[in-house]
Amino acid sequence: MRRRGSLLEWMWNTVQRGERRIIRVMVLASVILLLMQLSVLRDPLEFYMAVTAKVEAPPLDLPALAKTQTTWQLTLKATPAAPIRVLQNGKVIATLANGERQITVEAGQIQLDGRGLPQIIQVQVVQKESQLVEPRKDQIVVIQGNIQNLMVRP
Repeated sequence: MRRRGSLLEWMWNTVQRGERRIIRVMVLASVILLLMQLSVLRDPLEFYMAVTAKVEAPPLDLPALAKTQTTWQLTLKATPAAPIRVLQNGKVIATLANGERQITVEAGQIQLDGRGLPQIIQVQVVQKESQLVEPRKDQIVVIQGNIQNLMVRP
C-alpha cells in the first residue's frame, strides 16, 4: 500500500519541482541570449565600420531655416465694458476698460483678471489670427469677480 504523504511534504515537493523548472528556463534563456549576441557579431568588421562611421561623422544640428511666428493678434470684447486686466507671463498686456481691445499675445496662457468687479462679465474672442488653434473665434469666457485662464496655441 502506498503511504500518504503529509500536506507539508506535498507542498515542499511542488516547490522543488517549480524551482527545477525555473532553473531550466533560466539556462535556456541564457543560451538563447548568447546565440543572439553571437549572431549580431557574425561580421565584426561591418559592426566596427558602422560604429566608426557614427563617431567620425556625427550628424550636424541645423538651425531652423524658416522663422516661426511668436506673437499673434487677438481682439477681445468685454460685455459690459469693465476694467478687466489681461495678463501674460505675470505682466499686464492690456485692459478691457473700453469694451473691445486688440492685443498682441504669445503662445501660452493669458489670464483675464476680474477680481473686485461686482457684476458678471462676458469676454468674447471677436477676432484671431488664422494660425491659432486656441482660443476659438467667438469663444466666450464668463468672469464673476475671479481670474479665468485662456490658452493661446498655434
